[in-house]
Amino acid sequence: MRRLLRSVVAALVIAVLGTLTTVSAAAEEIQLGAAPSNPAKAGFTMFVITERLGNEGFQPITLRFRAIGKSFTRQRSLRILFRPRTQYATEIDFQFACQVTVPQGVKTYDMPVLVPHFYRWESCSVQVIEDGRRLGKVASKLAIPASVKDWGQYMSIGVMVPRDAATSTAPWARFPDLRSIATILGEGAISEKANVPRLSDKQARKFVDDVVYGWARFRVIDEDALQPSWIGYSQLDVILAPYPLLQRIEQEQPDRSAELKRWVSAGGQIWAYAAPLQAAASQGTQTPEQQATSTSASPPAGADPPSWLAGARGDVSKSFRYWADPSSVMTLSQPNDTSAIQYQPWNYGTYYSNSYAYGSSEKTRQSVYDDLVAVKHPMVQTVTKKKLLAGLGVMPYGWGRVVLIEQQDPFPGSFQLWKSLEMDKQKWGERNGVEYATGNDSYWAWLMSTVGQPPVTMFVILNGLFVLVMGPLLYFGLRRRGRLYLLYFLAPALAFLATMGLFFYAFLSDGFDNRARIRQLTWIDGRHPVSPPGDGQPGRVPVIDQSRQTYYTVVDNQRGLRFAGDAFVLPVHHSEMMNNYNYRVADDSRPGDFLIDQVGDDRLYSGDFLPTRTQVHYLVTRPHVGVSPIEIDFGGETVSLTNHLPTPLSIVGVRDDKGKYWIARDVAPAATVALEKANSNTLSMIALGVVDPDSTQMPTPYQNRVSMNDRTGIEERLLEFSRNPQWRSFLALTEVQADQYALRECVQDECVRMIGGLLP
Repeated sequence: MRRLLRSVVAALVIAVLGTLTTVSAAAEEIQLGAAPSNPAKAGFTMFVITERLGNEGFQPITLRFRAIGKSFTRQRSLRILFRPRTQYATEIDFQFACQVTVPQGVKTYDMPVLVPHFYRWESCSVQVIEDGRRLGKVASKLAIPASVKDWGQYMSIGVMVPRDAATSTAPWARFPDLRSIATILGEGAISEKANVPRLSDKQARKFVDDVVYGWARFRVIDEDALQPSWIGYSQLDVILAPYPLLQRIEQEQPDRSAELKRWVSAGGQIWAYAAPLQAAASQGTQTPEQQATSTSASPPAGADPPSWLAGARGDVSKSFRYWADPSSVMTLSQPNDTSAIQYQPWNYGTYYSNSYAYGSSEKTRQSVYDDLVAVKHPMVQTVTKKKLLAGLGVMPYGWGRVVLIEQQDPFPGSFQLWKSLEMDKQKWGERNGVEYATGNDSYWAWLMSTVGQPPVTMFVILNGLFVLVMGPLLYFGLRRRGRLYLLYFLAPALAFLATMGLFFYAFLSDGFDNRARIRQLTWIDGRHPVSPPGDGQPGRVPVIDQSRQTYYTVVDNQRGLRFAGDAFVLPVHHSEMMNNYNYRVADDSRPGDFLIDQVGDDRLYSGDFLPTRTQVHYLVTRPHVGVSPIEIDFGGETVSLTNHLPTPLSIVGVRDDKGKYWIARDVAPAATVALEKANSNTLSMIALGVVDPDSTQMPTPYQNRVSMNDRTGIEERLLEFSRNPQWRSFLALTEVQADQYALRECVQDECVRMIGGLLP
């Protein structure tokens, strides 16, 4: 009996330890709260779980339904309503709704959702609605921990961890020591642990959990908890991952790997360590013609597609900037500020580093740096440019890239290494061209000039006629008839009629049709095919669509704007998020006028996301895999082009494999034409007025407010590409297809689509 009791106790201890281990491994699962308020009456409890690191983009949320009893006795069709709020009301307080169907007969059911995140979440209420009736007497309140609150979108880094990290002996399976990255990328304090060359796994994980200084924040991504949609990574700037782990994910989880690739193609970065660099050898010494030829090779038809990580490598000498002395940009004369980043809800809701906070380090950065130099710490080591680049490789993919690091365990890594990996337009706000705190002047650049403007000329004419009639004509007419007293009645009556005439003319001048203006940029990466051609099917390549969409409704706006569920949609607001000097305390009991509704695979933006007689502007990014819409043949002395689009090409510019330029106009759908030689860069001429709007066509009030300083990373790089295009590349203009309009029934106003890319 005693032996049996010992066995039972041992089993319980093992179970408890296993549970604790599971909780530790899933530490990124943070429970925000539960709903409804009376779970016993509802028959279930819904737990709201999220990952740490709340920032602008889309917040990954898991809704975990757990039956009270053995299982759900019937199928439950539920509507879940989120109302996130910051401390003060913002100009875009919204509510998000989604439908969940919990099947019958299960004990626990998980539903992942992606909730838009435009501002800092200080609080959030959740309602569960079934058959139009709210479950629970009151809405449930979620508790938002500090690690999930938006801390200011400056540098967000994902850390991918293998499932077997605890048992693996591979050096790359260790948890990264991120001290030097937090200092360089996050402009944070320098680590004062000069006697610790590399943190242990437990210490490294604790560093990620406890870091409060600097602008870098981290999200741990478990191998078995990858996002089902690429916008689940939309809050991240960089992902650190072992190269062997990426290969394993590609083989075992191809769907999750495909979403990761989509995120990279839209401008994200993966820094992959423990990577082979053989394929990168001699890339930097090839001519553009040789590089174009080497990257055009594709596997034979019917063969298995190669790993996407084995794609054509870029020139490392042009991809990385070498810093011989990174300490020159580390502000060593300043205090080594270890105080937490502070949030202030006023002044547009901003963040600052309070170096005078209690407990902040009193050491200077120079003294801490000298301590590291004295012990020859890995973080302060420097190498020659040749040696640094010899251990690096790069694979461009779409508008993003995969950085390859040869070292098996490059952590903590030198300040020199991580500073060299920095890239222009790397931070979230720079890549996406949206700043919610202070507003976006680019909003004014994309408005439609034909609607919503006061008809000044007609107003002047009507006012002039009113003054003429009210003045000498009416006065002398009534005086001649001896009824001058009627002037007291006719003057206000005519003033009312004139005012109503001005109002109705302004209303009718815009017509009764909804309008849309779309500028769509499509990029084709033909150098990194996803699948080779075969069985009569063309090869598939990464395709990235980014569009600026402006909508205007006159009467009917109830249908809202319907965007695809895999589209990254960012409302572009013209003014600051908070009404400065006129703050109102946020109230989640009010629904707000902005509603985002998850309807099937789509998202519906309604209410003040599409107000009546007010123009709204959206930035929509959607990477996917598709077929190149244009086929170009460089054989012989001439260049021919085939248009596979259902829309005509108004103009096409091509740079061939010898660096010469070609041009064609008015290419009909399914037509094949021969291109004409051009004497200069035709691609730059095509992009003019498309990447940036023509300011001369804007109304004068808009011209005074427009600024193009907040272009997206894609717009900046496409503008640079048009000025200096690579060999075997093209740009073309065509019409925007009907499925791109979020408002299905509308009149097109200055809509254009520019397609460009690299050819295999």
